[in-house]
Amino acid sequence: MLIRFELSRKVGYGGYALAVLLISIAIDGILVSTGYGDPLILVSLPLVLLGLYTLFFSILAADWKYYLIWGLILSCLGFSLFSTFLTGNLLLNLSISLIIIVVIGVILSRVSRR
Repeated sequence: MLIRFELSRKVGYGGYALAVLLISIAIDGILVSTGYGDPLILVSLPLVLLGLYTLFFSILAADWKYYLIWGLILSCLGFSLFSTFLTGNLLLNLSISLIIIVVIGVILSRVSRR
């Protein structure tokens, strides 16, 4: 008698988001161990990777606007923290991110009314 065990559990957003988060923490560990560990990089890398994953997931999701907005928020915050190395001004970067988030939110709210 042959017994077959199948693990056919459907993994949604949460399972893969956890994988992306763990990979980004592992990359942070590699950066810290090689001496490139700056606090802004350690925070911005998981935000950027999780935000990009959420943006790509919004293409496949039924509730795509929800994932698009959260992906945009996470990505903007991560990129604004990371770009502080280039500009040297965190407040400027966060302000630009806020403007981008609000403009895209207004555009999405107008699209959803139609």
